[in-house]
Amino acid sequence: MQFMVSSLDSEAFDGQLVRLVCGDISPDGHGFEEVECESTLNGRYAGKPQALHQGSWAEVPANTFCARLKGLRVEVCAFPTLVDGTRTLLDCWGEPGGFALELRDGVPCFLAQAQDGSTIELIADVPIVRNRWARITASYDPNLQALNLAVVPLVSAPGDRVSARSQTKQRTASALVASNAALTFATRVRGSQRDQYFDGRLDGCSVGSDPHGEPEVHWDFSLDIGSEHIRDTGLHQLHGETRQLPGRATPGVQWTGKVHDWTVDPGQYGAIHFHSDDLADAQWETTCRLVVPDDLPSGVYALRSRTESCEDYAVFFVSPAAEDATEAVAWLAPTITYRAYANVRLNLSPEQIFGSWAEAEVANDRFLMEHPECGLSCYEVHADGHGVANSSHRRPIMNLKPKGGVWSFTADTNILAWLDRTAVPHDVITDDALHVQGRELLDRYRVIVTGTHPEYWTTPMLDALEGWLSRGGRLMVMGANGFYWRTGVHASNPAAIEVRRTEDGARAWVAEPGEYIMETSGELGGLWRRIGRPPNRVTGAGFAAQGFSVSGYYRRSNAWDDPRVAFAVDGLSDSELLGNYGTVGGGAAGQEIDRFDESLGSPAHSIILASSEGHPPDILLTKEEFAATGIPLPGTAVRADVVFFETSQGGAVFTTGSIAWAGSLATDDYDNDVSKMTTNVLKRFADPAPFAAPDGVTRPKGLPRQASSLATLF
Repeated sequence: MQFMVSSLDSEAFDGQLVRLVCGDISPDGHGFEEVECESTLNGRYAGKPQALHQGSWAEVPANTFCARLKGLRVEVCAFPTLVDGTRTLLDCWGEPGGFALELRDGVPCFLAQAQDGSTIELIADVPIVRNRWARITASYDPNLQALNLAVVPLVSAPGDRVSARSQTKQRTASALVASNAALTFATRVRGSQRDQYFDGRLDGCSVGSDPHGEPEVHWDFSLDIGSEHIRDTGLHQLHGETRQLPGRATPGVQWTGKVHDWTVDPGQYGAIHFHSDDLADAQWETTCRLVVPDDLPSGVYALRSRTESCEDYAVFFVSPAAEDATEAVAWLAPTITYRAYANVRLNLSPEQIFGSWAEAEVANDRFLMEHPECGLSCYEVHADGHGVANSSHRRPIMNLKPKGGVWSFTADTNILAWLDRTAVPHDVITDDALHVQGRELLDRYRVIVTGTHPEYWTTPMLDALEGWLSRGGRLMVMGANGFYWRTGVHASNPAAIEVRRTEDGARAWVAEPGEYIMETSGELGGLWRRIGRPPNRVTGAGFAAQGFSVSGYYRRSNAWDDPRVAFAVDGLSDSELLGNYGTVGGGAAGQEIDRFDESLGSPAHSIILASSEGHPPDILLTKEEFAATGIPLPGTAVRADVVFFETSQGGAVFTTGSIAWAGSLATDDYDNDVSKMTTNVLKRFADPAPFAAPDGVTRPKGLPRQASSLATLF
């Protein structure tokens, strides 16, 4: 394992391997706890700053074809999404010789080197239009010593035809276009520096040696979608690679709007969408290494880096080898969800979606807001307004650390602390391992415990989980709004995931037309609910509402005394209320909550042990729950349900229905009904005795009165 550390002021630091027990510093909870470990990693390290460089591009290595050019014809189709400043479309600039195509405030410009090394420029008269295709062709005729630039807007809308204007420019000069440099798309390279990143789509890119003939080199970006490879279909085979994961499976210049699936007609998806703020790999130098010892227990660990003035954590997860996985219980770390939220800024400027919301300032949050070069999460949009579909862990992730806001990883450590307190032996496994290993990984365990917000799932992950449950597995869903977005993993770069926010759901951005099919898998992106596999089928409940001010509590249902759930309520108090305490909004039912809904696949024989109450007005029904806006009516659709049901072959599922649930576990040193119920369930689920499926039960028990899946008037 390699650790890459950047110290902005070159300050040396002390490295220490720690096991993280609880990362939540809330005073009413477990409290922060870490355990220092003996390790070869421990020691003093020199610090140095390591820069971050955003921006995606594509690169073709230096080649003899470009190095021998005398004449030149170069063509690109460009769809700029930002037109301010100078932005490079194509660049092949050597020493000596070279050529480039640029946009200067949207105005196309052809550059070529003169024989004396100076730069010849040929500039169009007017800019091309943002978010419209244009074909830009440049040529150099060595016999006539003539440079030409032609710009043709490629428009189809009636209104665009009025303003569209073709342009042709000519100039006489003696140029040296042969170049021994690499050819790049969407960035300029000068020495070791890259700049002038292009925001937008490129398609139909070609280079030829005859200014009046067909190009010998033609890159077809519709080939090898889902990889980082770009292919030249000509005889010279000048293939290349994309860098920093620009967007593919993107409608190109040939897209008609009649095909919305790139796998059906890839030729209509010949574009790559580049962004000046893409970042998939920081490419930092390694600071220190760790060979994970065979005897290091499974768990959540971190390299703690500490100076006199600050500290930081690089978190990682240790799972047992297959032959060492002997425990009955495993906590499934939602590492793919962590990636979707990596460096999320939404909670730091929540007025974007949630209105005003006071959030405690954390040092890492301040750093993130001051350093946008750390890259974006899948909850932001790029500088050009296009949604961020890709996210990678090969960069600094400022919110995958302890001592942050009680959300995602920090919230999940409350589950880790509770698991430690129960003394039930357990392993830690990850989404990434589940995606690769499938059901083989789950089959090692009797019980899988989720995190507070297991939101992003790939098809192999969900297939594995459903298959495991059908064979008697026991699932504890310790949160809400899980199993929500279908997600892809890049085969050529498994550190990166892909999300396409299509059609419906609570979305920070909306996928563009023609961009609903993921490049990673060729599958329709979006909600699992819209794809026909709602979470209710697996967990018994699905996303109902969200609100981030005050949390509610639960009231026990009339099914509390059913013998089927006697194990869960054993030893609990006589109180009608459950979870009216906690570190997340003061209650166990909050932030995002899930509701039982038989129409979406919640099993008919389920028992609802408790349902939530006490929610403030700002916890709102989630978007996919209604078809049109209207007058809110009183009802019970905005609620969290604690659900239990048996599965085939002796298995069972327990769902808490709330992200905030884990924040209530440690109240009163774990001497509370939320903790007792959860511990009861864990211990019973770990017991190999099979659950008996109920006979003749066709209706759920414990639903609140007037329960409904809709609370809106149309």
